[in-house]
Amino acid sequence: MYFVAIVCPPETNEDVLRFKNWMKEQFGCVVALKSPAHITLVPPFWLDEDKEKRLKETLQDFESDMNELEIQLDGFSKFGKRVLFIRVLEDPQLEKLKNETEYHFVSSFGDVIEKDNRAFHPHVTIANRDLKPADLEKAWQHFEKKVFKENFRSKTISLLKLIAGTWKVIAEKRWGKDH
Repeated sequence: MYFVAIVCPPETNEDVLRFKNWMKEQFGCVVALKSPAHITLVPPFWLDEDKEKRLKETLQDFESDMNELEIQLDGFSKFGKRVLFIRVLEDPQLEKLKNETEYHFVSSFGDVIEKDNRAFHPHVTIANRDLKPADLEKAWQHFEKKVFKENFRSKTISLLKLIAGTWKVIAEKRWGKDH
């Protein structure tokens, strides 16, 4: 499995890791610990490993005329009954990058990557699939009052691969006018 994302810088990842570890200690949530802090641009997809070289080449072929993005993390929220996350403030440029990235990969791998028709809600996951609905409510009581604000700049998209149960960055591409 693979996916494409903006991976948060190490210092942001460390901050997010503290929240993920709290969820592990309190509720046994470990799924979110298997990936670095990130904002998904192209959701996970299956691809035969013999096509990985072409996938990496597709990443390197990606171009955008946009400048560096400023990503603003601001507080916490939740999706449904199983996802707790850090909010990413809406930014038309981030949505443009998501659309450009998705189009680029769907154009090259339309047999395995489909356009995501859901609305784009950029976020950084703290806990997801292994979070029980009752525990989400308990965790929400803890996080809804917490203040978390952090900004970082990015002009890199990353290709991640599931290796031995952990998501690893296997390739990166700087995009933008002055890469």
